[in-house]
Amino acid sequence: MSEKTSAGAMPWVNAPRQARSQRTLEKLLDAAERILLARGLEAVTVPEVVREAGSSVGSFYARFPDKRALLETVHERACTRTLEQAELLLDPARWRDASLDRIIDTGVRMAVQIYGSRRNIMNAFAVAFAGDPGFAARRARSAKDIRDRLARLALTKRDEITHPDPERAIDMSLRAVTATLEQRNAFSVSGLPEVEVEESILVEELTRMVRSYLRA
Repeated sequence: MSEKTSAGAMPWVNAPRQARSQRTLEKLLDAAERILLARGLEAVTVPEVVREAGSSVGSFYARFPDKRALLETVHERACTRTLEQAELLLDPARWRDASLDRIIDTGVRMAVQIYGSRRNIMNAFAVAFAGDPGFAARRARSAKDIRDRLARLALTKRDEITHPDPERAIDMSLRAVTATLEQRNAFSVSGLPEVEVEESILVEELTRMVRSYLRA
């Protein structure tokens, strides 16, 4: 799959007609994402995005009707790229000789890294699209796609799982990891040190939890 944004699949974006227009679209999306990651949602304004992208207000409105449409496109692209990375990393052929423990270790570490590195942008999307069923659907679809890939990979090591219902155990383990990381992100905005958990500890304990549960 290409990293280029498929604007034609997004009804809120005017699809670019030529390569130069596509590059302008990507620059605007890149600029918005950088601002979200560095400074949060409030800093994402049309003038600031245009300045960061080295573009023009006219070019912006030729592609997006408003800031919300821009954010929807950034979110769709982020979901697509995350899935592409997961598809590459979790290809069962790459893990043919790996143990279940190694798969668990890598899966947990990957999840913690993704949630941690993209905390600001995830929180910004949650605020920007609160109550939006389209956002909820995209988010749920992306999470399910990755859970399904991890589950299929883990089930290739079924003989190492002693839980009486391997499919259910894997599904519940993945849901528990996701819920923990989403809660960590949600409470991170509080700035309270007692809410935070060091990333290394989080990886260690979530890995221990999943390993133990699959062998319960």
